[in-house]
Amino acid sequence: MSLASQEELDRLAGRIRVAYDRRGVRWNDGRSTSRVWTAAAMTLWQCHVDDPAVPIDPELFVASQRFRPAEADPWTDLASARAAEAYRVRVRRIVRQLRSELGREIRLAERLVLQGRSLGTVLCDRNSRLSPMGRYIVARRAARPDLAERWHHDAFVQHECCPLYRHASLEYLSNEEYPSGRKLDGSPKLVSPPTLLSTSRN
Repeated sequence: MSLASQEELDRLAGRIRVAYDRRGVRWNDGRSTSRVWTAAAMTLWQCHVDDPAVPIDPELFVASQRFRPAEADPWTDLASARAAEAYRVRVRRIVRQLRSELGREIRLAERLVLQGRSLGTVLCDRNSRLSPMGRYIVARRAARPDLAERWHHDAFVQHECCPLYRHASLEYLSNEEYPSGRKLDGSPKLVSPPTLLSTSRN
């Protein structure tokens, strides 16, 4: 993906303007034109082109910016190199946080198995500290396609809510293993050595 159509830019520009207005900014609309929103959309698009791990998320892009509402200027706040860097920094921070959360879930599941509980019980129990994505990853790493299938759809829904999970999970899953909208096909392709979870079969 390198070139955006005018329709795509217009759609992004509209979402950026709405998100910016919702920040409670007070700025003189007469000082700017519709070009500023298109420029902001192009800035966001270029962030993704430069690094595909950075999503095209207008709302997150605007939320990533620091400015004083009373002194807002969309050209500086949204259509500048500073705005692009602020967005990249925010995305990297979120990915690190998600990766850390997934790691805690994996370690929790491993501790529960060490305490004598079966993997099936651990993953199917009502434990609020284990998300669908965490359960899916644990099942994949344990070479349990049956349990992975059980959590595949819910993990995909979690991804739909926050696509940054894809990049956060790369330490634990191969890209091919990541949950998608399609049905699982065959055995998992492990990206790390089997853990103690692979010894628990029930």
